[in-house]
Amino acid sequence: MLVRFTVENWKSFKEPTSISFVAQKEKQHSNHIQYVPEYDLNVLPISLIYGGNASGKSNLVKAIAFASQMITSTDFNPFGKFLLDYFRLSKECADKPSFFAFDLIIDEKLFHYDFSLFNSEVTKETLICFNEKRKSLLFSRENGVYKFSPNIPKTSKEHFQSTLPNKLALSSVLTKKLEGMDSIQKVFNWFRTSLMILSPESKLIQFNDRTLPVRNLSHTLSLIDTGISRIDFEEITPQASGFSSSDLEDIQQTLSAGNKMVWAVNLADDFCKFEFRNSQLTVFKMVSYHKNENDEEVRFEIKENSDGFRRCLHLFPAFHSLTAQGSDVCIVVDELDRSLHSNLVKQLLVSFLETRNQDTRSQLILTNHDILQMDQEVLRRDEIWISERNERNGATSLTALYEYKMPKGYIRKDHCLTKLYLSGQLGGIPKLNSFGGLFSEKENANNA
Repeated sequence: MLVRFTVENWKSFKEPTSISFVAQKEKQHSNHIQYVPEYDLNVLPISLIYGGNASGKSNLVKAIAFASQMITSTDFNPFGKFLLDYFRLSKECADKPSFFAFDLIIDEKLFHYDFSLFNSEVTKETLICFNEKRKSLLFSRENGVYKFSPNIPKTSKEHFQSTLPNKLALSSVLTKKLEGMDSIQKVFNWFRTSLMILSPESKLIQFNDRTLPVRNLSHTLSLIDTGISRIDFEEITPQASGFSSSDLEDIQQTLSAGNKMVWAVNLADDFCKFEFRNSQLTVFKMVSYHKNENDEEVRFEIKENSDGFRRCLHLFPAFHSLTAQGSDVCIVVDELDRSLHSNLVKQLLVSFLETRNQDTRSQLILTNHDILQMDQEVLRRDEIWISERNERNGATSLTALYEYKMPKGYIRKDHCLTKLYLSGQLGGIPKLNSFGGLFSEKENANNA
């Protein structure tokens, strides 16, 4: 679980800016709490981030994605692929490092991991484990000088010390199996397998029957009023699937490794499932059926359906992963509401939250413009955040609603959050002088 994420001097974040998932002293929706007894810590399962356009919401998602990519990258020079972008609206920031930090719960243990980057090099990196609330350094690195836990063998230390200046030492566990590195391996694996980030254009490239249970899919689609009577599959040739030869090779390798079935989506938004039959790669393409006025089924390609329906198909595997028993995934979705009706977004959120209890460990982090989800009947005040751009220097700030103090006091549970938000009392909305007049020749002439 993600307990806290902090970023500094990157894109629109100038000062250290954090989003925290530690529950505050809220009495609402206590069933949301995910309790970690060793640290007496209550962790939240969800955060919704609101804000005007260009306020920095998506930059928060990009910051998490950038840090994760730097950690898990196999590139010889990750800076050649993932651009380091400091806060460019302040000259002094050009001479300062960018900083990223994560506090994580993994297998009921609390870890702190941070790193700093400057001029395409790692200047500082630290990984700490908290055992019974005591700090235990696993490793640290600053300007090329390393420190290690005494439990780490000499050969493992030497491997870490051979890390290139432009690579994170944490990613060293990917290249070689090392002794005495179990805790470090767990942290790396969290970024590699538990953290999933979806942009508005993201497609879940590969998934399986567990994360997209086909038997239940038609029923689920009928519950959200898509107009689809059922889905079915048609066998096609691998060459007609729309996947490149290298993609097909990867899929065959995945099947050869023991997987009974692989799901994948091509660039045309065709959903295909792959399996071996009689030692041959067999491909089935998903199709949908709608009923006409005579109650007869009419076949449609998946790509012929609405954007909202296809968006659901891409999101369902994520939500199934979130609600699977024992799941510890952390899924970050930028603009959850894209192409989705407000009632459907609410259905997704409520369906996720009703599965939460003290023993669940998965999390959902969302940016959103749909103010109808700013609802205290569904969410706690410490689960709703406002992203706002500083008018003076353009920097992004993040504030949870439980921290907001208005002229007449703090936000109460009987307040209508949508009214407060639209009236500007919570910030995070576009600063407009008035509505209309954007294309008036008179106004444009005055501003010329």
